[in-house]
Amino acid sequence: MLETIATLPISSLPVRDPVQVPPDALLGAVVEAMHERRHGAALVVEPDTGELVGIFSERDLIHRVDHGTGHWRATPVSEVMTARPMIIRQDDTVAEALRRMHVGKRRHLPILPADGEGGPRRPTALGIVSIRDILGYLAARFPAHFINLPPDPDREARAPWGG
Repeated sequence: MLETIATLPISSLPVRDPVQVPPDALLGAVVEAMHERRHGAALVVEPDTGELVGIFSERDLIHRVDHGTGHWRATPVSEVMTARPMIIRQDDTVAEALRRMHVGKRRHLPILPADGEGGPRRPTALGIVSIRDILGYLAARFPAHFINLPPDPDREARAPWGG
């Protein structure tokens, strides 16, 4: 299983269409779109070029938005988004995506075309991948490694902390 994850390209995963908003979109509308589509993040893209300029996630909503007033809904997303977000390329591996998510403490990564594709400017995002997408894919593909029902005596914990 680990060898497969190490070499499996991110393009093998089913990609969800991301919520995409312009930098001047108001937070109320962005949060509503994320809620309707059941996405934990929205990609912020320039409307004229399609260039990815940021990402707005549930964590941004919690940590960067002042909820003290009701006016936060009228705040442009560009004021609270994460600019120049960590990305993953479609030819990068699932293992690399997991590494970037872990190291960068991210739950969502925009997927961009492979290196060299898309020209000199920052290319448009092809989609978005979340930790939930990756874990769901791996659990479906390798169920024996994730589900242990009925219990396998060889996998039973021998000590309180699993030792």
